[in-house]
Amino acid sequence: MGELIIKSNLSQDWISFALISNIVFIYLLINLNPVRTSRLLNFLKIDFYLSKYNSERETQYLNLYNIIGTLFIINTACLSLIFFSEKIIFKKTYFFEFCFLILLIVIFLITRYFITSLIKRKSKILKKIKPLLFKNFTINLQFSCACFVLIFTGFYSEILPFLLYSVVVIISILYFFSQFRIFYSLFRFHPKEVIYFILYLCTFKLIPWYCFYLYVLEPRF
Repeated sequence: MGELIIKSNLSQDWISFALISNIVFIYLLINLNPVRTSRLLNFLKIDFYLSKYNSERETQYLNLYNIIGTLFIINTACLSLIFFSEKIIFKKTYFFEFCFLILLIVIFLITRYFITSLIKRKSKILKKIKPLLFKNFTINLQFSCACFVLIFTGFYSEILPFLLYSVVVIISILYFFSQFRIFYSLFRFHPKEVIYFILYLCTFKLIPWYCFYLYVLEPRF
C-alpha cells in the first residue's frame, strides 16, 4: 500500500520538474544579462525598459535572450493551463498532456516564425510594426513571471479560493490593459499602420490560438 502512495507521488513530480525548469530559465536570463532582467522585472518602469532595449539587435527573433524568454513564456502558459485544470476545475492532468501542449505550441511558433520571415522579405509591413511586437513579447514575458509566482505558490501552499480568483482577475485586467496600450500607441502615432497590425493580429495571433483552444483545450476541459 505504501508503494502505491510513493508511485502516485512520483507520478506528479513532473509538475515540480516543470516549475524547476522555469527557475532555470530565469537563472539563465539573469546570467545572460542581469541588468536587463532586473529592469524587466520592474513592472513600474516598463516604458524605460522598452526605450532601452527596443533596438534592432535586441528584437531579433533568434536572439538567445529572447529564445530563453520564449521558452519561459511557453512553459508558463502550459503550467497555467495545468494549474487551472487542477486547482480551479479539479481535474487531474498527466505529464503526456503537458508535453503534448508544449509540442503543439512550439510547432505553431516555429511555423509562424518561418511564415512571418517569408512575409517580411516580401513586404515592409512587419518591419514597421516590429517595435510593437517586441513590446508585446516584453509584456508576455513580464506577466509570465507574475503568473509563475502565482502558480508556484498555488502548487506548494493552500490559497483561499476568493484570494486566488481575485489575483487571477487582477492579473488578467492588467494584462489586457497593457495590450490595449500597445494598440492605442499604434493608432495614435501610426494610424496608417493600424490595418496592417489588425491583419497581423487576426492572421497570426488570434485565429491560430482560437483554433488551438477549439480543437485542443475545449475537448480537454
